[in-house]
Amino acid sequence: MVKHRFTVEAYHRAYEAGALPERVELLEGEVYATLPMGKKHRLYVMHLDRTFQEALGNEAVVMVQCPLLLSEVSEPVPNLALLRPPLEAYRDKDPTPEDALLVVEVSDSTLVQDRGLKLPLYQKAGVPEVWIVNLLEEVLEVYAFPHYLPERHPKGEAVAPRAFPTRKVVWWV
Repeated sequence: MVKHRFTVEAYHRAYEAGALPERVELLEGEVYATLPMGKKHRLYVMHLDRTFQEALGNEAVVMVQCPLLLSEVSEPVPNLALLRPPLEAYRDKDPTPEDALLVVEVSDSTLVQDRGLKLPLYQKAGVPEVWIVNLLEEVLEVYAFPHYLPERHPKGEAVAPRAFPTRKVVWWV
């Protein structure tokens, strides 16, 4: 079997030509299909979107289910990302690691992929902080640049993003 590796540019062309399915992401040159969100996964994404919007207002742009351009061969689609404002800055440019304040992955069936494939890419690209909302164990895993040593926060514990240390948010539903 032959593997075809893509650059972000070739990946975009293939997608626009209809050669790729609707829900995919590019990780280290390989195209991965993403699974449809289950009800619990979707609930957490919606909850975190609302929570961050209310807690941060215009201090961050909350990006939901949109690509983050990490390199010429990686463009994952995190569940959420907090980006540097203003929103208008992204009219003509794709968000990059330099724009990211926090990336959030909500993980149940995707936990192995989020930890094993996506987390190292975020670290390599210099994303300052990644949260994995681990729905299987009901814990929040926090990884911060440069070492990405995991911190685990149990359900019931509010946590502040490092970019906003005084803004603790309730991450569980």
